[in-house]
Amino acid sequence: MSASLNWEKKGDILYLQGILDRETLLPVWQQRKTLLADLNTIDVSALSHIDSTGLALFVHLKAEVETQNRHLNIQGATERFQTLITLYDLDEIMNIA
Repeated sequence: MSASLNWEKKGDILYLQGILDRETLLPVWQQRKTLLADLNTIDVSALSHIDSTGLALFVHLKAEVETQNRHLNIQGATERFQTLITLYDLDEIMNIA
């Protein structure tokens, strides 16, 4: 069984579901410009797994949005995701809602 990542954009919220790791990251990365347009929030509550490459994606997306003088919220982070953020000392940068 191969890992999968699904997403759906509704208004200004991007909903991610599945596994976000180095195996599933590329399609999101390739479409990031389109996905970031008018985006205010990424809901990660339906992610069953995220690794450090997934975390790096969020750091990059937040930085990219902030260059446009906008703010990007990450909501629905699991305890495991929050632990990963803390381990990489990114609590201030990620500012999880």
